[in-house]
Amino acid sequence: MAAKIKHLLPLNLGILGFATFLSLFEVSKGKENFLKKTLGNNNYNFFVANSVEPHKSTSSRKIEKNEAIFLTLKIFSDKQYDFDQNIYLAEGNVKTLINGGTLRSDFLSYDKRTGFLSAEGNVRYRKGGQYFRAKEFKFNLLRKEGKIKDAYGILDLKNVLNDLKIDNNSNKNDIKNRTDYTKINTYEDGIQFTFGNIKLPENQITRSNKSIDSINNWRFKSNLIIVEENGWKSNKIIFTNDPFDPHQISFEGIDVIAEEKDDGELLITSSKTNLLLENRTKFFLGKRIFGKKKKKKNKFEFILDGKDRDGLVLIRRSNTTKLNNNLLLDFQPQFLINRAILGKTYSFKNSQNENISFFDLFGLNIKLRAFDKDWSYESLNELSTLNTSRISKGFRQKNSFIRYLKTPILGDSSFNIFTSYRSRAWNGTIGETEIKSAFGGFIEKTHDFKTGEVKNNLNIRIGTAKYEAEKLQNSDLIALWRSSIFADLNSEYPIWKNDPSNINKKKVSNLSPVLIKPEVNVRSNISASYFNYINSVDQGFFKLSIGPEIRLGNLEREFFDYTKLSVMPGVKIKFGNSPFKFDSPIDLKTLNISLIQQIYGPLMLDIISNVNIDESSNNYGEYFDTKLGVIWHKRSYECGIYYHPNNYAGGIYFRINGFKFSDSVKAVF
Repeated sequence: MAAKIKHLLPLNLGILGFATFLSLFEVSKGKENFLKKTLGNNNYNFFVANSVEPHKSTSSRKIEKNEAIFLTLKIFSDKQYDFDQNIYLAEGNVKTLINGGTLRSDFLSYDKRTGFLSAEGNVRYRKGGQYFRAKEFKFNLLRKEGKIKDAYGILDLKNVLNDLKIDNNSNKNDIKNRTDYTKINTYEDGIQFTFGNIKLPENQITRSNKSIDSINNWRFKSNLIIVEENGWKSNKIIFTNDPFDPHQISFEGIDVIAEEKDDGELLITSSKTNLLLENRTKFFLGKRIFGKKKKKKNKFEFILDGKDRDGLVLIRRSNTTKLNNNLLLDFQPQFLINRAILGKTYSFKNSQNENISFFDLFGLNIKLRAFDKDWSYESLNELSTLNTSRISKGFRQKNSFIRYLKTPILGDSSFNIFTSYRSRAWNGTIGETEIKSAFGGFIEKTHDFKTGEVKNNLNIRIGTAKYEAEKLQNSDLIALWRSSIFADLNSEYPIWKNDPSNINKKKVSNLSPVLIKPEVNVRSNISASYFNYINSVDQGFFKLSIGPEIRLGNLEREFFDYTKLSVMPGVKIKFGNSPFKFDSPIDLKTLNISLIQQIYGPLMLDIISNVNIDESSNNYGEYFDTKLGVIWHKRSYECGIYYHPNNYAGGIYFRINGFKFSDSVKAVF
């Protein structure tokens, strides 16, 4: 039967429902009904109740009656044919509506006896945040298996199982209720890998780091995807997080398997994975998991600690032990590689014996966490040796108990009780000093607010503690109680911003995941403190820092098209003197300089430093808290290396940016 106009063919199919990604149809055995043919409004309407009667030679699957639910298919096409009420053909601009999903193709056939459905020619499917296109799609509704040839697609991992789930009420899958398509692609999430012993500074270009150890949106392509009852698999699939072409980074997965776990999460596992940069450079990554579920971290990892562990260290991460519902325990055994190679150690102060024993080759970190609705407790214990004769010199500990409460004057605050043993402290040009032991408590209040166009952050701390630490004049230890009041206010006032109408929000940037907005701000810091010591000594200071922060360029050209410069001179007025080295205000006049400068393309320099500009100081002209970085910064990924010359620390990182795709993203790449 043929027609020159479009026809409508509704088929009611009893099914079990979608189980996994791209499983478009599942059918169950139901009572066979009859075919009704009616003619109205120049369209042919065909109704088939329930589904195919399973053929004995086709499937031996047992299907319980209570498994059956119903699916409605609506097929539009230029031409359609019905052979003996068993084989249905649709040809020309075929559009199939499947409970909120849309399947398009040039040709569609369905065999009622075998449950075999085939779509060929410019095949496209969309539902919710999921989309794929292919040359050919074939699927057996009874066996629930099939294949997709030359597939390109878009995955929204957060919603993939809900998008591809079928039930009686198609309105539940209305994409308008769940998928928020925007006109632009937005920086949404990411994955980060680090190595070293420094805390990486926040990205000053994006002004945020959204790495959450997962990426939700991916584009993919594969020559062949095999669809099975509980999932799908492919010999090779390429994924990219980049919404634009040419894509800057992709993952080549070998022997890929996707399946729905018992907890309702979709996991896509690749037995071998290669990382491809700019479609040129390839790095082997081994087995990887793509999915909504947070990936397990590698059991083994390298860190660099030249202070306590003589250099390179191999650590083994253990699974967190859940002692009860609100008590967690972590163990981290360590093997000290540099110490083993050297056969000596230089990490223990005042030690005349640099020789090591077998137990000096091992370290251990233990972390205990407890929490409830209004309080939390954390204990960090570090051992840089298991040699009992050196335990006291190789042990560091911090304990903190925080209770969240509402105080009469400060409002929502936190009460912190802490203890520490051999904690490190940095004090400007004095450098690193050690607090051998401390215990005490304080109340802290943090508040963000705006005054007109001025953004403010206020921090207030009041407390008392006993410290055993180095004297100001030498390395001798003294122990004193200290009571303190501290307040700190950081403010930012905009002077000039580029007119937003001059920014093309849809323009693709190769060098940044966010739009660059040139601006000039004035930043200031006001801090004041008062310390009273048990020996009737006290000290206090007032500090003011203020200066411009200039952000110019758009990262659209190859040379010097981005500069971020901050210059903040500061002055500190003090009275009294501290008996301790760690809290004595030494640098009374300082200059803080922060610069990020594009050199060429994605190559940038990041420099942060402070300099003593007090001519009356013995440390005049000395730099402190200096951080030097070289960054390779692109839209889809970035990497960099940092070095802290003051404490001989460093680190490298690699960050992959994730995006929330807009409806303009193309599947083909």
